[in-house]
Amino acid sequence: MPEKPIPENDPVVSKSFAPHYVISMVLLMATLFWALWDEDFGQRPWKSFQHEWKSRYSTFLKNARTQSGDSQKEVETSPGYQALKQAYESASQKAAPRIKEINEKLRDLSAKILAVQNVFTDRRAYVNAMTYSIETETSKSSKTSKQKDLDDYKKKVTSVEYPDGSKKPYNFTQLEEAYNDLKNERTTLSAELADLIKPVNEQKNLLDAYVSDHMVTLTPAQMAGLQDKTEAWVPKILQINVPDANIVDRCESCHVGIREPVKLTATAMSLKGKKPDDYAHAFTSHPEPEPDRRRQDRHAAHEDRSRDHEQVERGSCLRHDLADDHRG
Repeated sequence: MPEKPIPENDPVVSKSFAPHYVISMVLLMATLFWALWDEDFGQRPWKSFQHEWKSRYSTFLKNARTQSGDSQKEVETSPGYQALKQAYESASQKAAPRIKEINEKLRDLSAKILAVQNVFTDRRAYVNAMTYSIETETSKSSKTSKQKDLDDYKKKVTSVEYPDGSKKPYNFTQLEEAYNDLKNERTTLSAELADLIKPVNEQKNLLDAYVSDHMVTLTPAQMAGLQDKTEAWVPKILQINVPDANIVDRCESCHVGIREPVKLTATAMSLKGKKPDDYAHAFTSHPEPEPDRRRQDRHAAHEDRSRDHEQVERGSCLRHDLADDHRG
C-alpha cells in the first residue's frame, strides 16, 4: 500500500506548541494556588478573625494587667484585707514548725519503706507462689512437704540496709510487720499534715476571695493566665451543639470575645489610634442581663478550686499506699 504524502504545512512539524504548553502550565499552577488559598482561607474567614483576635486581645490584656495590679494594690491596703492577711500569716506561722517536722519524717519514712520494700517484695512473691502451689497440690505428702519448706523459708532471716547505713535482720513475718508499720505511720502523719494545712488553706482562700470580690476586674494572676491562654491560641472552629433543637451555633468562631471574663468594648479592641472597625465590633463582650455575673462566676470558680485542693490533700496518703502496693 503506497504511503500518503506528507502535507506541506503539517502543524506538528512546522509549528511549535511550546507557548500553548507554557500558558496551560501557568493556568494550572494559578488554579492550584487559588484552590489551596480558597480551601485554607477563602472558605474559612474565621481564621483571619481569630488571628486578629489573638493579636488585639493580647495587647488589651497587657494593658489591663497593669491596671489590675494597681487595683489589687488598692484592695490590699484596705482594713478588711489586712485583717485577713494577719489571720492567714498567724495560722501559717503556728502550723509551720509541725509541718516542717512532719515533712522531714515523711521523707525519712519513704526512704525506709523503699529499703524494706526492696527485700520484702521478692520474699512475698515467693511466699505467695508457694502458698498457691500448696493450695492446688492434690497429694497429701507433697502438700505437707511444701508446707514445711514454706515454714522454713519464712523463718529464714535476711537483712535490710536502711538509708543511714544500719542493717537489721528480719524473718518473713517480722519483715511484713515492719513494712506495714512503716506504711501505717506514714498514713497517720499524712493525715495529720492534711489537718494542719487545712486551716491555713482556709485562711488563704478567704484572703483570695476577698481580693476577687473587691476587684473591679480580674486579679493580675488571672490576667496572666488569660494572656498565656491567648498567646497559645490556635485557630479552630468553636461551636455549640443543641441536639434537642437540632442547632449548631458557630458564632463564637468569629465573635471570640463574647464570653471572656473581662469586659470588652469596641473601643478597647480597636487598633491604637484608630476608630473601631469590623473586627473591634466583632470582639466585644456579650450584653450581660445580670450585672454581677462575672463576680459570681469568679467566686464559684474559686470555691471549686478550694474543694479540689482539699480532695488532693485527702488523697495524697492513699496515692502513696497504692503506689507502694503496685510496686510490691
